[in-house]
Amino acid sequence: MKNNIESLDDLKAERARLHNQMQLSKISMRNEIAAIKEELNPARQAVGVLNNVLTSPKKGLLNVGIGLGVDIILRRTILARAGWLPKLVVPFLVRNVATNMVQKNGKTIVEKGLIWLKNATEKPVVSQKD
Repeated sequence: MKNNIESLDDLKAERARLHNQMQLSKISMRNEIAAIKEELNPARQAVGVLNNVLTSPKKGLLNVGIGLGVDIILRRTILARAGWLPKLVVPFLVRNVATNMVQKNGKTIVEKGLIWLKNATEKPVVSQKD
């Protein structure tokens, strides 16, 4: 570092050096922030999963239908012989996960369902030989 600035050229050179040092510091800070974000990614994913499990989305006809379907399927079939605690907790968790998944991926689920329906109902073309 040069302490004595004696001419305009010295001032310009010092200014350029400080500008370059500032740019290098910015790049270094961006790299450190990216590394911190990558380290925190598993924690963020765990919070996202807990959010899907513990929060129920807004009430609507689709969500009520999913909730009823999950309750009927789980309580009467899979959890029929389970104790009262699993019958209470498991349907709540599965209902929340299912409704959150449908709300986040609704369009793709409908598209895949329509494609499957089209493929299932489409008749194969049979070529006739003369």
